[in-house]
Amino acid sequence: MLTQIVCPKCQNPYTAEVHQIVDVGQEPELKMALLNGYLNVAVCPHCRTATQVATPLLYHDPEHELFMVYVPIELSMKQADQEKLIGQLVRRAMDNLPPEQRRGYMFQPQTIISLQTFMEKILETEGITPEMLARQRKQAELLQTLSTADKEVVDILLKERADEIDEGFFALLRASVDAAEQAGQDDRALKLINLQARLYRETEYGRRLDQQQRALHAFSRDARKEGLTPKLLLKHVLANRDDEMVVDALIMAGQQAFNYQFFAELSDKIEKRQKSGVESEEYVKLREHLLEIQEALQRRSQEILEGAQRTLQEILRAEDKAAAVRANLGHIDDAFMYVLSANLAQAEQRGNTVQAMALRDVQELIMQEIESQSPPEIRLINQLIRAETKEAQQQLLDKNGQLIRPDLLRVVQAIKAEMGESNAPELNSQLAEIEALIEARLKG
Repeated sequence: MLTQIVCPKCQNPYTAEVHQIVDVGQEPELKMALLNGYLNVAVCPHCRTATQVATPLLYHDPEHELFMVYVPIELSMKQADQEKLIGQLVRRAMDNLPPEQRRGYMFQPQTIISLQTFMEKILETEGITPEMLARQRKQAELLQTLSTADKEVVDILLKERADEIDEGFFALLRASVDAAEQAGQDDRALKLINLQARLYRETEYGRRLDQQQRALHAFSRDARKEGLTPKLLLKHVLANRDDEMVVDALIMAGQQAFNYQFFAELSDKIEKRQKSGVESEEYVKLREHLLEIQEALQRRSQEILEGAQRTLQEILRAEDKAAAVRANLGHIDDAFMYVLSANLAQAEQRGNTVQAMALRDVQELIMQEIESQSPPEIRLINQLIRAETKEAQQQLLDKNGQLIRPDLLRVVQAIKAEMGESNAPELNSQLAEIEALIEARLKG
């Protein structure tokens, strides 16, 4: 629903969309927005200040039969008013569902009084336990202390709480550095970067992570210089065979070269060592470990493709395909688009025009839905790319005059830079033409 908001910084009034019902079964993208902290965050169009809008929330996850309501304490609602509001939210949520999807548990929603508990219950459906969350909170507190304490205190903490400095801790540290840099907090960012450098030197996990990053950097450098090949990947894997974490990271980075030829090269080296009487057990164990990784990757790839195929069939069977696309937007990724393209190519090869048309419709609905959720600048750029004539592009620019700002030009330039020397010369040319059109408008 649209809500009137007054910017706390510049006092500018504006309207923003606020969600009071998050139904994962109908709009899965709202769950990710909630977990990532940008659900019901309004941005002032005048000064760009972001404001978290306090509002009651009803959350429904049909897969886990989770149906709960959170009313922020800052709303200071009387008990009777709160109960009335909860009843209204429940009715709205159920009215949005077809009769066959309504269940008995929806008549008794859990009332959650703490936002922390509310989020924990959602995270539990993702396999994140309260114990894991408690550890994350301890790590956040440790990071805050380490970033402000003097050297003596840091020395003690690094010994006493060494077990907390793991992959999750370093991820939190990197996120804190990024947040400080984006907020212009240069002093805090520098302190955190210095702390990170010290942890690389003085903690067990830090030293291993530093070694991993050095190995990945060397591999990436050689791959750019020589090209990514199975032989090059094997060279770097063998050079780091003593550290399983580094080996696994290299395999993930060089998956394109992790193929039959890679294992043929490794087996050839093992045979040569065995024939010459050189100890080869270490290489044999490495091959066994790598084969396990390959099998796991193949299983995971197969599961992903099968899941994407199921999602595609669900959309194709739906009476309202647009609604089905929206409901499955969280499952529409690169794997899904690959499966969709493969099905479309197969239908065309077989001359099944009805199936091909249905798949193209799904493809178009997905693009429309993704575009509808994009910022207006991105939508305009996509429309300009699709426009068939210069006249059509000029008409689009006329129609969207409020977007013709330096920000739009910077977005086009950023997309061009990201494309780089890609295998899409036609798109690069289109972007260059759009850039010129916008520049001309700005100068005019």
